[in-house]
Amino acid sequence: MSKNDEIKKLRERIEELEFIKDFQQDIIADFENSTGKHLSKKYLPEALAKQIEKKRRNLSK
Repeated sequence: MSKNDEIKKLRERIEELEFIKDFQQDIIADFENSTGKHLSKKYLPEALAKQIEKKRRNLSK
């Protein structure tokens, strides 16, 4: 496999993983809006919890 092919595969995998991460964050933010419970602050690293909080605020608008 050439380096260019390998780089292309790695970029595709990064895009796939970013999509999964965003989808999971959207689900958590929607859950928090629906239930009023802020689980992300309790169970996730601070950086992820902040991203989810930002999404949650955007969903509630």
